[in-house]
Amino acid sequence: FGLLTSLIFMVIYPEQSLQRHLERSAQTDNVSIAYLLAWLRAKPDDHYLRILLAQRFFDKGQIREARQTLAPIFKIKTLEMKLQAKAEVLLLDILERQLWQFTPKSAEFINAQRHYLKQLRKVSHFEWPTARLEVFAKNAYAFGDTVLARELYYQLIYNAKDVNLVWFDRIAQLYLAEGHYRSAARTYFQAMPYSSSLQQRRSYFLLGVKALQSGNLWDAMTAAQTYAGVLLQDPSILEFLARLALSANRPDLAQHYVSLLLQQRISTPATGVSP
Repeated sequence: FGLLTSLIFMVIYPEQSLQRHLERSAQTDNVSIAYLLAWLRAKPDDHYLRILLAQRFFDKGQIREARQTLAPIFKIKTLEMKLQAKAEVLLLDILERQLWQFTPKSAEFINAQRHYLKQLRKVSHFEWPTARLEVFAKNAYAFGDTVLARELYYQLIYNAKDVNLVWFDRIAQLYLAEGHYRSAARTYFQAMPYSSSLQQRRSYFLLGVKALQSGNLWDAMTAAQTYAGVLLQDPSILEFLARLALSANRPDLAQHYVSLLLQQRISTPATGVSP
């Protein structure tokens, strides 16, 4: 039946118009797949057709067939760049779908995860919608590829129209887990201009300074002086900085912040932040 239907299609449609018809169609029924299979057998070097058939298999949930159909594409050394990109993206989708067919933390899952991350790194520089790129970043983060996760989160920050502060949090957490306190602090300070309120800005300032305190008090004190800015109008920040200066053996700076604190005429009570 499939072969007969394919022959009828070939008679009714010229080659190019039928390919365009199948591409526009979202259907993944057996008839369209049967036609594409027959056509590919007749023209095995039609790379566009091969990718289209692999995509149809994938859309229909036939993951193994999709990967087997797509595999020969990656042996072509002179493939058009646009087709190569299509194939690489489809392979990533296939690998992600295959990944979740295995039990998490099993040997099969770990092996599939390795292949997925390798392919994700390969296509990470492509242009992606923000929502898809965020999924990739979360996957890299969850799967322990810290370098790739950071790259993807920074890519989101630089390219997204609306920056999500959680992306900065994730990057900083990755740095902290590796003991890179200065890099973590820098990330928190980078988040400050994107804050939507003084309270958020204050929170990221304190996170940055406290991250540096884990490594070097002098670095913490220097950064505090650099990034405090408008937060010097906040009595609780001045108290925090005065105590930090004393901890860093800088009584002169402590006296400076205490003097500023005494000059404050803001009626809001201090919150008593501890360094």
